[in-house]
Amino acid sequence: MGYVMTWIHDISSTIVSLGYPGVFIAMVLEGLGLPFPGDAFLAFYGYAVSESQMNGIAVLCIGSLGYFAGVSIIFWMVRKFGSPVLNPLYRIHILNPARVEHTSALITRYSALVLIPGRFLPGIRSLSTYAASFVGMPYSTFTSYTIVGSVLWCGMWIGLGFWFGENVQTLLKHVQSTLMWVTIVIVLLALLVFVIRRLQSSSRSGQ
Repeated sequence: MGYVMTWIHDISSTIVSLGYPGVFIAMVLEGLGLPFPGDAFLAFYGYAVSESQMNGIAVLCIGSLGYFAGVSIIFWMVRKFGSPVLNPLYRIHILNPARVEHTSALITRYSALVLIPGRFLPGIRSLSTYAASFVGMPYSTFTSYTIVGSVLWCGMWIGLGFWFGENVQTLLKHVQSTLMWVTIVIVLLALLVFVIRRLQSSSRSGQ
C-alpha cells in the first residue's frame, strides 16, 4: 500500500500541469478506484476556472468522461476476470473483501441510491463499481446511474472550488470528513436493516 501511495503522490505532482488532459487522467485514476484525491483535483480545477485559467463546462465534461472511462474499465475487468482482478487488490489492501460484500448487498437492494448519491461518499464511491459488476448489474443500468452520479459529483466539487477559491483546502478537510461519517452511518444503518430482516425471516421460518 505504501508503494501505491508513493506512486499516486508522484503522478499527482505532474498531472496538474497538463491542463485539460490532466483532468481526464486524474478522473480515470479516480474511476479505477485507486487511493487518488479526485475530490481535491476537481476542487483545484474549479479554482482554476474561477481564475479564468480553464473553462468550467470543458472541465465538467472532460472530468465526467474521464471518470466514466475509469469505472467502465473496472466494470468490464471484474465482469470478465473476476477473482484474478479482485484478489491482488485485496492483498495490497486497496479493496476490503467485507466492504465489497456489504456494498454489493446495498447495490442489490438500492442500486440507484448507491450509484448516484453514493458517488459523493468516499467509502462507497471507490467500491461501488467493483460491487456493481460483481453482482451482475446490466451495463446499461450501470451506465445510466453512473453518468448521472458522476456529472453531479464532478459539478459539485468544481463548484466548491470555484466559489471557495483559495480557501478550498480548508473546505476539503471539513467536507471530506463529513462525507466519511455520512458513509459510515449509511453502511451501519444498511447492516442494521439487513440483520433485522434476517432475524425476522428466521423467526417466521421457525414458526
